[in-house]
This record gives sequence, C-alpha cells and structure tokens, in this order.
Amino acid sequence: VYVSTEHRGRQVTALRWDTATLRVFVGDSLGKVSALKINSSKQGKAAAFVMFPVQMITTVDSRVVQLDYLEGKLLVSSLTRCYLCDTEREKFWKIGNKERDGEFGACFLPGMKGAGALQSLIFCARPGSRLWEVNCEGEVLSTHQFKQLLASPPVPIVTHRSEPHYKVSVCCPQSVAFPRLLCLSEHYVVSWTNRAVYVFVPQNVQVLLWSELRDVRDIAVYRNELLCLHADGRVTHLYLLSAERCVERLLRRELWILAAHVCCLYQHSVTGSRARKVLPIDRLEHLKLQLSNVSGQPLMSQLEEVLSRLEPPASACSSRRSSISSHESFNVLDSGIYRVISRRSSQSDEDSGSLHSHQSEEEPLREVTVQHEEEQAEQGKHFIKCKDCYCKWQGDIFLGEGGLSKRVGLLEEARIPK
Repeated sequence: VYVSTEHRGRQVTALRWDTATLRVFVGDSLGKVSALKINSSKQGKAAAFVMFPVQMITTVDSRVVQLDYLEGKLLVSSLTRCYLCDTEREKFWKIGNKERDGEFGACFLPGMKGAGALQSLIFCARPGSRLWEVNCEGEVLSTHQFKQLLASPPVPIVTHRSEPHYKVSVCCPQSVAFPRLLCLSEHYVVSWTNRAVYVFVPQNVQVLLWSELRDVRDIAVYRNELLCLHADGRVTHLYLLSAERCVERLLRRELWILAAHVCCLYQHSVTGSRARKVLPIDRLEHLKLQLSNVSGQPLMSQLEEVLSRLEPPASACSSRRSSISSHESFNVLDSGIYRVISRRSSQSDEDSGSLHSHQSEEEPLREVTVQHEEEQAEQGKHFIKCKDCYCKWQGDIFLGEGGLSKRVGLLEEARIPK
C-alpha cells in the first residue's frame, strides 16, 4: 500500500494514470498537481520496500477539474483555463487567452497511426456548447460550435423494457457546459451532464449522437466501451455499436421482438448491402420465423416489408454488375431485381426519366455511412463479475435515425447494483 501525504487537508479532484511508466497524476481542490510512481511487480519482491518520492508537477490558479496524459504531456483543466505541461522537459503553457468560469473538461485525441498518420490534438470545452481545437504545442487552431447541431431530438433508447420510438420534433439549440471530455474509440469525444450523454466527431464538427441518461456522475472509457457511474451507485456498461451489430447481438440473445423493432426503426441501415457482412439474409429470415410465434401481425408486416428490400452483399452486387456488359445500364428495384436497359435500343423519354428519378431516390439512402464501421468488431462476450455471479445483459441501446447517428448507437451490456 502506497500512501502520499502531498495533498493532505485538500480534496483530490482528478486522477490520471500513465500506464507506460506506472505513475498516477493527482490534482486537488487548491490547484496542486503531483505524480506518484508505482513499483511494478516485475521488479522483484525487494521493490515492494522502495518508495519513490512524490514529484511536484505544478500548481494552477484554481481547483483542478480534469487531467489527461499523452506521450509525455500532461493536460490540466482548472476552473478558469487549461494548461499544457511537458513532464519530460518541465515546460508549461497556458492554452488560449480567454478564461472561463466553471467546470469544463479537456482531453487528448490521439492521432491515427499508419502511413497517413494525423497529429494528436487537444480539445478543451468552452461555454455555450463549444470546443477549442488545440495542437500539442498549446496553440488554439479553431473553435467548434455545437449549439445549433444539438437542436435535435435525443437518440431513442432501445430497451427490453419498452418499444423504441424516435420522436420527430422541433428542438431548441442546447447551450451545454461539458464538465468532462474523454476520447472514445480513438475517433470520438464523449461528454455528459446530469441528464444526457453526448458523443461528437470533433474534427468534422459533427454530433454523432446524444441520448438522455440521468444522474451520471462519472464515466470511464475503454476502446468503444463506457462504464457510467450514477448518483445512486449503479454502474452501467455501454458499447458504441452500429445499428446492424446491435441487431446481431439481439438475435444472439434471442430477443426477437426487440430485434424486429430495431430492424424496422433503422431499416435503411439494415437493408443496405454493407449490413450483409453482419446480418446475412438467412439470419433475418430466421428472425421472421421466430417472430411469427411471439408477435402480432402489425410488427410481422413491418418486418416483411423490410426483408423485401434487403440488398445482396456488396460482393454479389459487384459480380452482378460486372456481368452486365458495358453497353447496358441498370437500376435496382425495391424487390431486389436488376432492371437492365440496353443503350443500343432507343429509349423513350419516359423510360429515361424513370431511371434517373429512381436513382435519385435511392442514392440518399446509401450516402449515410460511418467511418471505421469495421473497427467496431465484436470483442467477444463481455460480462461483469458481480459478487459470486455474472450480471446478465439488460439490453439498453441508444440509436439515432438522422445524420451519423443513423448507423451507430450505445448498447448497455450489464448493470452492477450499488
């Protein structure tokens, strides 16, 4: 057990682990920031008797709201501003010139690895649903405004306790103070208040989704997973998933009615050819068979309509299209039949207009996609150990119909009672 008295008499308000060097950064209510190094068990039994001295990092002007760390740089957000600290060279920068008053978070967004690598960025919350985009030298690059983008209904919660419904209504712009910012799945930034959770694509200035989730006090993120601590001590485990992967999980859990509702609510995602990798046609036909035993006619009719518009896999589309000679054009009917129009024969204006109008109606349905969809691959079954048993999945899913949220959502995997 390691005991540090560096912050005695003060309230510890922020913690951040540096897993590479096994140290923890600590921020307190008076603005003091320190680092405590932890011994690794790989160093042998004798290492347990060695105490590393506490390293003083800095003292900022007010209470520390949030800490984040990336590649030797520590990000400190206080009640008035953000600071960037180079822990190796012991250099410090103030981020931006304008102060703010209140709890506003800040986080790193790591750059993508590979040939087309992007530099890591910093995002700092500002009043009025704004985020500063900052480089790793502390220079403010731009200000992103999300107030108007949040003037949309919340993404519906799909749960086994009720049928999912998407409320199409006019909403006012939201002026939100984001008290914490966390990097989610390396591409998104998540924040929350006591009434909602927000997921952004900050570099594209887009709202991926926002959903009502009450009394959230804190969130921990691992890859595409969120662990949410509520005011009453409950912990909910959420996953960020595409709509088709959500349906696939529901099918594996034999939640037929809920799976059918999600298929009908997000049919543009389910019917697309991309979804066939996750939802083969035979799986959806099996859903139809199971639904006939447990559901009424209205839901069955809706599902049959969705199944009638299923597109074949992308590879099948490619092979069929390649089989059509270059002097012929075609369009796909709702039934899935390919209608071929030969360019050699003279076409009436009516046929030509019909072809163009059909394509213009179909194209918008295929334009909405989400980057890195394949990166949301299954990580296997995840259950949380609770005392002497495993908590079973309780099935809350957050999915949206408009914009990017049309194809992604949050899936609740398990709940841990207080």
